[in-house]
Amino acid sequence: MADKPLAEFYMMTGTFSDQNDFINKLTKALSDGNKVVQLKSNNIKETNEYSDLVRAAQSVCNQFNSTLLLAASLARFEQTNADGLHLNSRVLFEYVKRPVSDSRLLSVSCHDLQEMKQAEKLGADILLLSPVKATKSHPELTAIGWQKFSQMIKQVGCPVYALGGMKVTDLIDARQAGAQGVAVSSFWQ
Repeated sequence: MADKPLAEFYMMTGTFSDQNDFINKLTKALSDGNKVVQLKSNNIKETNEYSDLVRAAQSVCNQFNSTLLLAASLARFEQTNADGLHLNSRVLFEYVKRPVSDSRLLSVSCHDLQEMKQAEKLGADILLLSPVKATKSHPELTAIGWQKFSQMIKQVGCPVYALGGMKVTDLIDARQAGAQGVAVSSFWQ
């Protein structure tokens, strides 16, 4: 597991026009405190451009003592120096063992206890459990609420972030429910 402390806030990167815009937005998002950063960049197909972006992102994250996770294929991740890999629930069951070394973090998005148990079996270091609240991005999903969230995370032994409709102000409720923190998309502006 990486040697940086896990923050209370987990953020996902959003849209950006170029690498300079990305670095400016990342620096702004991290300037008020360290966070776990999930780099989403599905729109970058060219390998060198992606590698350059990851190197720049890792440099900024290091300046702020923040953790950089890549939402990427394992092959793409292995070509980088990022702190860890993030898997979504669609690919979770494709793995029978931990896909990254113990020196790097493994983060997994989960929506039910079966996915959480599979992530734990793979040795995940961080889980995102969603949706805690109703979301605009996934209106078809039923929110689990804080009580069920709390019950579910007690059944796994790794830190869990609350995801889905979260705001910074939800941190208190999340911590009371036993969460490591909250995953918030509004940091990216």
